[in-house]
Amino acid sequence: MGIIKILLIISCFSLLIGCSEELMTYDVTTGTPIVESYLQEGNNFLTVKVYSMEIYLKDDYELSWPIEDLQLNINGRELTETAEGTYSLNLGEDTIRELQNYNLSFEYGGKTVSASTAIPMPVTNLSIEPEYITRTSSYYFWDTADTTEIKLTWDDPDNNYYQIYIESPASSDMPAMGGDMQFRRRMMQPFKGNSYTTTSREFMSVGYYTISVYRVNKDYVDLYERISSTDLINPSSAIQNAFGIFTAMSVAKVRFQVIEADTD
Repeated sequence: MGIIKILLIISCFSLLIGCSEELMTYDVTTGTPIVESYLQEGNNFLTVKVYSMEIYLKDDYELSWPIEDLQLNINGRELTETAEGTYSLNLGEDTIRELQNYNLSFEYGGKTVSASTAIPMPVTNLSIEPEYITRTSSYYFWDTADTTEIKLTWDDPDNNYYQIYIESPASSDMPAMGGDMQFRRRMMQPFKGNSYTTTSREFMSVGYYTISVYRVNKDYVDLYERISSTDLINPSSAIQNAFGIFTAMSVAKVRFQVIEADTD
């Protein structure tokens, strides 16, 4: 989001089909495609990925593979295959606009795959309190007793769904986790409400953080909750003749600063 790769759709559906033959109470074959697309308000490009299902039943095992050579359209405009199974359209000076509907369609396996999504408006009156905090010690001696609250608020007249991302400073002094990889971006679970509260312990590094408030659609939340749960029967999908997700979101951002105080 945007949200980009929030859910590992293909891996999750592979797990879904491969976990147990008894769980399969629906008609699904490798001919059922998986669609992955997140449209973000304000962007000037559309991207859709299409894969086959990965299936394991008894001694029969088929890997997922990208589905190529589709004539894939959104709102009547054909996308170009820019990589294997990846279809894109550059809108040029135009952008994905809030409150607009986007309709996906393509033919595959003798069936029409179709889906639609509406672009939500970004949140308004987003603010953070306080706008910064000061620390006097390094990461390794962070005062874990400090529970200063950091609160985000925004207008939510329609009781929508939201998801928060916190991105640490690029020059983060957080120690690397898992070798040389740093987990600089943290994602919270989707929720309803007009505020989000965390504590200063979420901000362990000096510098500017970017906090993103994504407004997401219900189909995204349904799939997120399904994959996050242990209930792997009857996967959620709002796509006709396919699994996966074709959804939209918008984002508003605010910055938050951690200042290291002069201890001299």
